[in-house]
Amino acid sequence: MNGVCDPFDAFAPGDYGPSGEDVRHRLVLAGTVHAPAGFDVTFLSQAETARPITLTTPVGDRVVINGVKSTLDQFRGRPYIQTDLRVSRPIKFHERWSLTPFMEFFNLFNRNNPGNNYVGDISALPVPVNDLANVTALCPDLTCSVPVTSGNQLLVPAGALGDFFGPGTTVGIPLAAQVGVKLSF
Repeated sequence: MNGVCDPFDAFAPGDYGPSGEDVRHRLVLAGTVHAPAGFDVTFLSQAETARPITLTTPVGDRVVINGVKSTLDQFRGRPYIQTDLRVSRPIKFHERWSLTPFMEFFNLFNRNNPGNNYVGDISALPVPVNDLANVTALCPDLTCSVPVTSGNQLLVPAGALGDFFGPGTTVGIPLAAQVGVKLSF
């Protein structure tokens, strides 16, 4: 969600902010290392700064925390970091034929990468807030004893399949591996 604004006051305070796809810094490293015994190790590493998020209320307005209305895309998710790896070794068995078995690993370090996929509506948080109109505390129990000092306390990753399995499940791509064979002729 890129946020909400007043359609009758397009230049209202707080309606300016980065787009939901704003990435300040991004780094991609890719390469192949020719290892001993004829093995090739290929890697692709990606890292980018966190993307912006707007927190809203059930009526579609931006969240108010301790009496201060949040601005458009004021909060940032978690930085994205992922490394993929492939190990292969070609085996030549004819003048122009080769067989190359390989193993590939995706998200090698099994890092949770929610990007900016967070629960946007504060009424859907797994730990309720004390007041949807002006959040001052989280309510893990009946006393609502956890004061909210930063909007970052309200950031909870949302599942890639929605919250059917609960918030934060199936976020990003978990560690995965595959084995294959390539025949070249």
